[in-house]
Amino acid sequence: MKTGAVASLIFGLVSQTAFAGDISEIVSGMSTADEHYNYEGTFVLRKSDKMITMHVVHSVDDRGVWESMESLNGEARKIVRFNNELMSIYPGRKLVTISQMGDKPGLHPILPENLDKLANYYTIVQLGDDRIAGRQTAVLNLQPRDEYRYGYRYWLDDDTGVLLKCDLLDENDEIVEQMMYTSFRNHTEVPRSAFNVPELEGYTRKELKKDKGKPASIGWRVSNLPNGFMLTQSTSRDSAEDQSFHLMYSDGLASVSVFIEPSDNSPHYLDGASTMGALNAYGKRVNSTQVTVMGEVPEATVALIANSIERVQ
Repeated sequence: MKTGAVASLIFGLVSQTAFAGDISEIVSGMSTADEHYNYEGTFVLRKSDKMITMHVVHSVDDRGVWESMESLNGEARKIVRFNNELMSIYPGRKLVTISQMGDKPGLHPILPENLDKLANYYTIVQLGDDRIAGRQTAVLNLQPRDEYRYGYRYWLDDDTGVLLKCDLLDENDEIVEQMMYTSFRNHTEVPRSAFNVPELEGYTRKELKKDKGKPASIGWRVSNLPNGFMLTQSTSRDSAEDQSFHLMYSDGLASVSVFIEPSDNSPHYLDGASTMGALNAYGKRVNSTQVTVMGEVPEATVALIANSIERVQ
């Protein structure tokens, strides 16, 4: 099964501890870092058995946010961002793609809106201070209250609030995914040349438009969701053969996708459980329908949801 899961770096503030005041200040700085600071650095993203190293340059001016990310290992790739527009350049394939980020905040996270609600599903404590890439950081630990969510640990730069390290922790408190800066420095000003793109003569240009489908009149439901997960998106796609559905469930931090497709034409065919790093998936057939559930959540979560899918009469 082909799955492409982007590491989720979303952060939630949920605290009922003696550190509540300090944590509020720390996370408030983190939420605005993307729009206020100029910096550059190198970070490593470890997903499953893959290690990706990227050099990033970030700048803010009166027109908005600029960002450049360039791969230092593997396939050569440069991504240039201006506000919500992304240009991805692949020199080896002579390919350039243009896409829109939508509501995604870019490399660094934003806060969920309903912070009080998340306190029902996660607890947060400040673990103290640490040094990442030679800089002082505050360390925050987000612990799930049940077995249906992963834990998160964040290292936030004291001066800027930029997220310098993030660990995604499984049920055994072991790291299943990690992002960490190995070098980082502030800039008063970043030259515009940092966001120049190479000559693109001879490149194939592709506009990537996200197909959101159409709002679904849902003929399915999940009868036994983990506490706190709610339906946040439902879309359908019609084909010559049949109709397919994509449902999204979230607790405000973790999210799970449910694909419901004709079993003969499903690109997500899977029978039982599958794990790829932080991503878990669970698939089953319901008569002539393939149900596949996947997300960066524990296996228990995707299995529970998959086995609770039923038609609505």
